[in-house]
Amino acid sequence: MRKQTEQKRARLNLSLNLSAPHQREAWNILRAIPAGQRTDAVCRMICKGHKQEDLLDSIRAVVREELHRVEFVSVKEKNEQPQAGDVDDNVLDFLLGLQQKGDDEPSDSLF
Repeated sequence: MRKQTEQKRARLNLSLNLSAPHQREAWNILRAIPAGQRTDAVCRMICKGHKQEDLLDSIRAVVREELHRVEFVSVKEKNEQPQAGDVDDNVLDFLLGLQQKGDDEPSDSLF
């Protein structure tokens, strides 16, 4: 006896509104595909788009997870925090006062 293989088919009828930009773009892409290759091309596009969405979702999840570990400091807060090498205004005033005081005193040196 010979075993018959049964082909299962699913049918999809698609009606595009060419006034809608995305649908018009899709129609132009579909028209460029040679007849007889359109079904396979549409299936590849759908699968590729689905894989890309899954990849984007995974990337977004990783970025969100990493951002939870990051502490953000606003520019205002950063500017208010003393930086390495910054000198307090009081210290500068003190040094300026010493310099001016030194300029006012007569010099004892012979040179």
